[in-house]
Amino acid sequence: MSTIAVFIALGGTSYAVARNSVGPAQLRANAVTSAKVRNQSLTSKDLSSSTLKSVRGMRGPAGPSGATGPVGAPGPAAAESWKALPFANGWTNYDNFWESGAYRKDQLGIVHLRGLVTRASGPPAGFIATLPAGYRPQRGRLFVVQMGELAGVGRVDVGPDGGVRWAGGSGGETDYTSLDNISFDTE
Repeated sequence: MSTIAVFIALGGTSYAVARNSVGPAQLRANAVTSAKVRNQSLTSKDLSSSTLKSVRGMRGPAGPSGATGPVGAPGPAAAESWKALPFANGWTNYDNFWESGAYRKDQLGIVHLRGLVTRASGPPAGFIATLPAGYRPQRGRLFVVQMGELAGVGRVDVGPDGGVRWAGGSGGETDYTSLDNISFDTE
């Protein structure tokens, strides 16, 4: 017995643990901390995928700047202001409540007419106005327009000479002719 006591006294209180005898079931929650893990001993296999997604490395240095690209073409210009329609003899604006007879080009170069016009005396006929150069179609164009009252429908033509002509309508209605929705290109 004295031999065993000497052996224990000289050997200390150490004891042997079998290999793989401690696992997740034997560890309490939060028992293993980063201080207890040797640096660079864990690999990506040891970590969950959610942990890997949340870990970011340090930001690297900015890369070189690329060459500046070419300057793009300028966008289309704004639409022109409306210009008063140069009425032919006998034609005028209907009254101050409605849009006046006018024309302009939009930013794409399309000519637009607008307004409610009337023949001052007698039934409508002939030229309503003449558009200046640069605001004329290359070939004649015809437009169905509102004329007179309720179901009054008529036709206004615009020619390559710039002539805006009253071409016909509901029995020569004398009340009004609408130039709204008359649009065309000049090419």
